Amino acid sequence: MAKQVLPEQLMNSVLGKLYDVLTNGDDVVPKSDDNYLAWLSVGMPYPKEELEFLSTGFTGIYREPEVEEGKEPKEKTPEEINALLAQDATRKYMQAENLARLCDMVPDTSGVKGAVTMNVWNPENTLSQAYMHILKFSQVANFEPDEKTKAKIVRLRGLLQEKKIKKNLITEEEEEVLEETALVKKYNEKLQNFLNVALEYNTHRVNALAGKDPAAVHFFTMNASILRSKVMAAKNDWITNGFKEEYDQIAAYIAQVEGRSMLTLKQQYIDDFEKSRLTGPSSGSDFYYTSLLPGGFAETDNGWTEFTFNSGDYASNYKFDKKKGGGGGGLSLGFFNIGGKGSYEKTKSKRKIDTSRFQLRFKICQVPIVRPGVNINFLTSKYWRFDKSNPEFKDNMVSDGGNPPQGMIPAYTTTAIFVKDLNLFFGESHSELATEMEKASGGGFVSWGPFHAGGGYSSHSQERNFESNYDSQGIRIKGMQLIGFKCHILPKSPDAKPDVKEWV
Repeated sequence: MAKQVLPEQLMNSVLGKLYDVLTNGDDVVPKSDDNYLAWLSVGMPYPKEELEFLSTGFTGIYREPEVEEGKEPKEKTPEEINALLAQDATRKYMQAENLARLCDMVPDTSGVKGAVTMNVWNPENTLSQAYMHILKFSQVANFEPDEKTKAKIVRLRGLLQEKKIKKNLITEEEEEVLEETALVKKYNEKLQNFLNVALEYNTHRVNALAGKDPAAVHFFTMNASILRSKVMAAKNDWITNGFKEEYDQIAAYIAQVEGRSMLTLKQQYIDDFEKSRLTGPSSGSDFYYTSLLPGGFAETDNGWTEFTFNSGDYASNYKFDKKKGGGGGGLSLGFFNIGGKGSYEKTKSKRKIDTSRFQLRFKICQVPIVRPGVNINFLTSKYWRFDKSNPEFKDNMVSDGGNPPQGMIPAYTTTAIFVKDLNLFFGESHSELATEMEKASGGGFVSWGPFHAGGGYSSHSQERNFESNYDSQGIRIKGMQLIGFKCHILPKSPDAKPDVKEWV
């Protein structure tokens, strides 16, 4: 095995291990139901303050300014305090809009083949726009349920979604919006806890299976029972305190009666979708409320798992481009420098890396994405179709179920993958590569694979800077960044039952 390799060869191996940790499983942690990973072409810096609305809501908060020692605090008038509260609320709506637009993108499936694969997240289409068209131009089976069934559906849906009154900052009118209930929040909170302990178990299992690091093998051999117990405890906690069985039963019942109540349900889905719509106070544009649960995941280290990669891992021959289906899309695995406003110039480094002493370390967390206004069950139901009298939509497909799938929404993102506190050390070639990276980041920022490795980041809506420290001990990039998503492929849709006699 060569000790000196190009950056793209090494990153190919890093992502291969990361893929196994995030998606593969065994009897303790089943294989991920999500079908593939979609990487961001460049990791997006995401300060925890940008997610403050997830834990505090949209209500403005007034914070007393710090006062220099020896000076008297300046009292603010009620009008000044109200202005600051409005400013803080506006900031939180902007945070919500940024997250919603990010999670609204339909992931690219052009390179997705086989049962397991990877691809690059390609934000070209939006889930909300496609879903709006589906609701508008679809027909449903005309089976009218009895009043008792209708009432039960309304009651069960009320356990998953609740209506709240919010004030529109632009029109100053009160609006009714839809949010997840405490049951759903608790369900997703316990789900996220289960995902994180499962990630910890998989990380140690994959390290041990590699068989290149004696410490990793010893650790898993001696502690596997403890790790398994943590996974089972998290699953039991999800069942006992996270309403897992109740949530699953509610979803199963609604799916069961869809064929008898699609007309009622479709109207409810339209209502849900409209109630999740908000207007950005700065952009003036509509967006659809989206959240990550639990909302406070970025505030602490709870739920974060440490990921490491060293010479032993490289020797294990991890390669993500050899996974079934292959395909990294347009993901660049060499170093490249990014300019402002999304433009970038790839400048691959030809300087080889010493794998014998290479070390990569960071913390990773996967967080479920919640979209209260979008009901995936409707898309997969066999009791709807596009209106056959509409020439523009009659032959459209949400997903053709192909390999790779194509359509309006062939796949959607289910889980956001965040990392933080990235540490890099390149062995013998460290000082040269560190200098090269530091110089590149001076003109924008430098990236390696899906990881942002320092410098400024600019998009159409915001500018951020990542604090990085280059020295002989390693390169340390502080802070949190979004590197990709877990994605779920939709089966063939619409796939209407042929025996339905009346469509409305």
